[in-house]
Amino acid sequence: MTNGLRAAAAGMNVQLRKQDVHANNLSNAATPGFRRSEITVGSSAFREALAETVSMPGAEIVRVDVTPGPVRETGSDYDLAIDGEGLFALQTDRGLRYTRDGRFQRAADGRLLSASGHSVMGRDGPIALPGSEFLVSERGQVFSEGQFVDDLFIAEFDLEDGLRREEDGLFAADLGPRMAAEPRIRQGFVEEANVSVVREMAQMMSGFRAFEASAAALRQTDDTLGRLIDSALA
Repeated sequence: MTNGLRAAAAGMNVQLRKQDVHANNLSNAATPGFRRSEITVGSSAFREALAETVSMPGAEIVRVDVTPGPVRETGSDYDLAIDGEGLFALQTDRGLRYTRDGRFQRAADGRLLSASGHSVMGRDGPIALPGSEFLVSERGQVFSEGQFVDDLFIAEFDLEDGLRREEDGLFAADLGPRMAAEPRIRQGFVEEANVSVVREMAQMMSGFRAFEASAAALRQTDDTLGRLIDSALA
């Protein structure tokens, strides 16, 4: 009987966590380059939950959906979008981090910076422009003032490399990336979030119904257990 209580409570906790993930996706629907997250829970998670106290199932996995988002033309030379797979590599105080947000700018000292102020990485290190002119070929070759500067470091990962989102929206990886052999870059475009508002709302409504079903099962199990206790004490 107590297993029923634990299973229902575990189901409610999972649905609450899913609601948090969908809500975060929705709040970033207008964030350039944002990648939605999705949560999956295997059946083994509930078996683990039954053997422990009421808690979040241990097999819960939050994954980043790497499906490309739509691109929007801006006309700015400093806006870049990746056509296909890959991430821009940035140098941060925490080490290399990655993003699909290609809104870049040139610092006073010539460094190419991301919207968050991090240096954009090329094959040979942080990219520095000798002048304000900024041209990028389809293959990611950077030119400025008639000079070849560097190749953009477009990072590619395998799914098992553990790509995870950090608080500032940048991605970290458990393993180092490989540089894309043939990247495709679109200059004058930015990539929008790969979030469908309709899809996220529909999944939130489905999750709410699942939460209500688990809550009803919890109440029913609790009532049944209460009646059994009352009968035993009578």
